[in-house]
Amino acid sequence: MHFSKKNALAGAVVLCAALLYTGAISASAATTGSDVAFKAATDTDPHLPLTPYQQQMLARKEQAVANSLSGKASAATMKTNLSAVGVTSASTLAVAASASSSGLPDSDSVAKNQTPQKTPYWCGPASVHEALGQLHHEYSQQILAPELGTTTAGTAWSGGPTSTGHPVPDVLNNHQSYYYVPEPVPGTPSDSDVSNYKSWLTFDISLASAPLIGDAWETRLSEFHLVGHPTDHPIFHWFDIYGYRNSGGTTYTEYEDSVHGVSPSIIVWAPDVPAYSELPSHQIAHIVGGRGYVW
Repeated sequence: MHFSKKNALAGAVVLCAALLYTGAISASAATTGSDVAFKAATDTDPHLPLTPYQQQMLARKEQAVANSLSGKASAATMKTNLSAVGVTSASTLAVAASASSSGLPDSDSVAKNQTPQKTPYWCGPASVHEALGQLHHEYSQQILAPELGTTTAGTAWSGGPTSTGHPVPDVLNNHQSYYYVPEPVPGTPSDSDVSNYKSWLTFDISLASAPLIGDAWETRLSEFHLVGHPTDHPIFHWFDIYGYRNSGGTTYTEYEDSVHGVSPSIIVWAPDVPAYSELPSHQIAHIVGGRGYVW
């Protein structure tokens, strides 16, 4: 988890991944009537822009997605696009080549490997540990936490002590070849934001065999919440997204939650959180609103 002093309701004790914290915000922020207004009034993240190299790699990834969704890309083009963003596995490239003619599957996933976070504020290290494991690289939470700059305030979306200031994608990129970029999502996601999320999700899972990592920002005013999470106070939470499925025109996101398996003496609501859950993808896009996801 990560949070700031401004993310506590005035005069209240706020539970954030079971980390008790007393803080205060302005009266206007505490009484605001909408989730997006509350987030705007309490946000302290610097929301660093992408570096020129990140922008270049984002453009390459977007082109790869556009080609894959067109259904007209040749096997050679698919392999070239994926190689350009760091996909090196021969088996993954072979699957991508096949997908260029057969299309993406309606459902797909990488390996499940939910791991309980070691401390109340290590959801960032836990999620990066899970994602790297799904990419066949094993690093412990204890190793990853200092690399991410994780403190008792959690792991930042941006402004962290890494090369681009975006700790989660930077650490992922340091330990494997597939290039990750941060994708910010506004407090109120547009239809385009939701559509992009679904496209990036299916691309990463099906063609890159790579998980995503979401950064949830849930408040008492949020319409949607991760399964089992309290709804009466702000929570920031990194979580691993390992799959998707489509049913009746709705795309569902499959994710794992590092709160599951944590002792209730550390996170009192941990017993309510399943290891694996799914939610409609448009709900996930709203849950990460104000922060975003890494893909």
